[in-house]
Amino acid sequence: MKTKQYSFIIAFMSTIKKILTLTIVLVLLIGSVAVSSLNAESVALNLYWYQLSLPLGFMLLLFASLGLLFGLLLSWMLWTWPANRKRVYWEREYFKLKQAQDEQQKQVEQLTQANDKSVVKIP
Repeated sequence: MKTKQYSFIIAFMSTIKKILTLTIVLVLLIGSVAVSSLNAESVALNLYWYQLSLPLGFMLLLFASLGLLFGLLLSWMLWTWPANRKRVYWEREYFKLKQAQDEQQKQVEQLTQANDKSVVKIP
């Protein structure tokens, strides 16, 4: 009974996530069309060796998108990637320590079994 309820909740949340994602994409698309249509005059970007002449709205959206991608890449390089590397390092260290502890525990068990065999117990 609970598994059906949980699967229903998971399916419902997945549907809500899809609806919210679609809504956000539509709002961004409508906003970008509005910015492009309201700023239709042409501007020139002189890069010394090349000159770009594009509509102002498109130029705004292009550089906003490039800035977003650059910011995401920078945040991944400065925070997410090092944090993931540290997590992997500490997981390896934990595994090594756990393995050493398990080996010590096996040795202790073997010693106690050897001691129990040598001692004669009188009922």
